[in-house]
Amino acid sequence: MPLAVALALTSSAALALDRAALPSEAPMEACPEQGAGFARIPGTSTCLRVSGRVAAGIDAGTHGSAAPVRGRFSVDTRSDTDLGPVRSFLRLDAGRH
Repeated sequence: MPLAVALALTSSAALALDRAALPSEAPMEACPEQGAGFARIPGTSTCLRVSGRVAAGIDAGTHGSAAPVRGRFSVDTRSDTDLGPVRSFLRLDAGRH
């Protein structure tokens, strides 16, 4: 491969790794029209809520098992678009139930 072609490919690959511009550096504001706990992502029409919980206990049995621990992490996003509202929801559960 000629050196000029190799340099051209290398420089174009480096451009692809540049950080994308953020919509805004402004702080997030409350988004009460979507419900409690939602905040609007600055520069967008998207509202975001991140929530979760952790529960732990003690297993006092003689079986030598580990302490039961449960956890949940949720992300809920809502956006108004030209076609109507769009929602995405992700919930991760872990531990014994």
